[in-house]
Amino acid sequence: MKTKSLRKGAVALTAAATLLPAVPSLAQEAPKLQIGGTTYTKWLYGNSRTQGALYNFSVVPGEGYGENGIGTELELLLNARLSSAVEVRGRIHSRFSQNFWSNFGGFGGGPGNCVNGDCGEFDPRSNQYIKLRGLAVTLTPGYLVDSATIGANDFGQFDPYVVGRIRYIDRDNAYGVLVQGSAFERRLTYDVAGISLPRLWAGPNFTTGAFHTTDASYVFQGKYAFNDMFDVGGIFQYAIDNELNTSDNILDDGRQLFPRYRNGVGGLKAGFHLGSIVDVRGAFYRSYSHAENTNYFGETGKDNPRWVPKSFELNGYSAMPAGRHEDNTWKVDLTLNDPLEIGLSLNAQAFSIGADYVSVMAARRESDVLLTEGSDGSFAFPGPVNGSYGGTSGIGYGGFTSETQQVATVNVDNSFTDFDEPMAETAIGWKGVTFNPVYSNGALDIAGEYSFITYNTNWQAWGDDTRAITDTDYPGTELTAGVLHNFRSAYQPFQDKRTHILVAKARYALDIGRGVDVFGKVKYIHENDKRLNDKKYLPYQDNDCVGGAACKNVQRFYDPEGRHSTASFFSNPNLLPDGSGYQFKPFDDIADDDRVLNYTSFNLGAGYQLTDDLYMSLSYTKFLADLQDGNTALQGFNWHQMASGQHNKNLIALKAKYILAGVEFGLEGQYNFGTFTPDFGTGFTPQVADETMAKNYNVPVDSKGFLSRYNTWNSLETRNFEHVRLKAFMKAQF
Repeated sequence: MKTKSLRKGAVALTAAATLLPAVPSLAQEAPKLQIGGTTYTKWLYGNSRTQGALYNFSVVPGEGYGENGIGTELELLLNARLSSAVEVRGRIHSRFSQNFWSNFGGFGGGPGNCVNGDCGEFDPRSNQYIKLRGLAVTLTPGYLVDSATIGANDFGQFDPYVVGRIRYIDRDNAYGVLVQGSAFERRLTYDVAGISLPRLWAGPNFTTGAFHTTDASYVFQGKYAFNDMFDVGGIFQYAIDNELNTSDNILDDGRQLFPRYRNGVGGLKAGFHLGSIVDVRGAFYRSYSHAENTNYFGETGKDNPRWVPKSFELNGYSAMPAGRHEDNTWKVDLTLNDPLEIGLSLNAQAFSIGADYVSVMAARRESDVLLTEGSDGSFAFPGPVNGSYGGTSGIGYGGFTSETQQVATVNVDNSFTDFDEPMAETAIGWKGVTFNPVYSNGALDIAGEYSFITYNTNWQAWGDDTRAITDTDYPGTELTAGVLHNFRSAYQPFQDKRTHILVAKARYALDIGRGVDVFGKVKYIHENDKRLNDKKYLPYQDNDCVGGAACKNVQRFYDPEGRHSTASFFSNPNLLPDGSGYQFKPFDDIADDDRVLNYTSFNLGAGYQLTDDLYMSLSYTKFLADLQDGNTALQGFNWHQMASGQHNKNLIALKAKYILAGVEFGLEGQYNFGTFTPDFGTGFTPQVADETMAKNYNVPVDSKGFLSRYNTWNSLETRNFEHVRLKAFMKAQF
């Protein structure tokens, strides 16, 4: 026993002697936790008087949007270094929704419809909740792989055509496993990830069904640089949305799965870098999209989250087309970096994004996949007041004020944004070329653009005469109507469209005082869309409505079997009660739905650094749109306020930025005003609103207009708009 005790003592002393020199090292390797944070307070004011939420825009049902109110959010940033090879990071974050100051901490309401912050403490949209976000563990073992991140990520290291930076309120709501590595002195790099599919939108009908926990997207990308002049790369993504197999009723051996939706995308990329002057990059992608189309999960979506639409009728909503589709996308970029050494460079791009190209995990916003500026955000929705479906306001008359971003998906997301943020628009179906010269000389910077765009979606009857126009695989998503179209309208049944875009912008720094920045921009868009361009697609036979007599309603069929007619949607007008004429124009000419747009915007402004901490700018922008968007026979596909006519819109904007010892203040105030003078063509007899009509449609008594197919009122009077709005913020970091 004594011998054993001595042995134990010797072992203990030896162990202590061995460990003691390592104590300082262990102390250095002890976990270190850092806590930081941000507070962000936002003031919104607008004369539209909406107060649905503390952001100006959302298309999410039940979320609301607003331009009045004050609210504060808190973000705590946590970072722990467990060792040199292990790091943990996370965020605890409240978010702007309906947490107005006037809610008084979330107790200022009760159960309700929760569109004005009236749910009080009973709903997370108004009870100032704080939520775990962005938790991830990063391992850097130093062998086999460079790093492995387990948990939240924005996955922005991939390709926005395939797997893009995903934002849903925050950029790191997506969770998955990301492994990154390299070899051959980093000439070869690779990224591999498994990402949980967002059940909120990553599937048919904007859902991944009932069984969602194993739905995932798997992606691999690699790049090899042969030398400084040439590199090649590839990327492949496969996403699968599974549901429980409805025919597997024996539970003893587990439950089988059945695919609800599958999506595969492969891409090849190459770059040629000829010194510092010439750079050429090319990419080719092919996609496969298959939404279950056999009614395996039922024929109706009522109380059935697994249901997959087989058709979107004329105007459906979904993150991808129904059924099975394959298509290609490609682009080639050329950069000439000041080849003449006079400050003049040129960027050029040729591109084609397939009509059936689908990548469920492609970037939805905050990525710009094309060189062109594209459309403007000033008219983001159909109608002169940026209203959807007859007048429900989306973003208001002022629209978005930043340049647009193009994304390679119909699953565009502009929700939870304010008017001063960039607007994303779908580029599905676009093909064309862009030239972008850039000149810089001292205090002067000039840039320009010319783009010609035509469309892979130029087709008749959705490209398939064997189906009715109210039976299609393609989600019309409000269709292409309005001043500058809706930002997520990629498809319409009839299209024959071409677009020209010209831009010139400049900035010059005047050597006055602290320096005055003078800036300006001119943009012109000409677009022509003949839409229906073949007489066989007209809804009724010739002379069906003649001489003010009642229409005969003799349909015209566009398929050889005589089954399908556009009369299934474009019904004939009724005679007015007094027999004085037609309620709207009969659709009897292929020019009745033609669209021609001439759109011009002019911007001029100046900015000045008033103090070391305060910068302010003032600008004026005029928007002129001369638009023919079909006549009363088309009626903007019946749902929207018609936008044909003359639009004259003005914007005065004041911006300020003030930084004081870790606190940043920002402000943008806008005064938007203008007029819309309708021009809906001829072939119908205007009506005059009586007292009942004036009350029902919110128009003046005795004002002129016409009733649509669904008896909604379209005013023929000049409309005057005035939209005041302001956003201010305070951001403090600690």
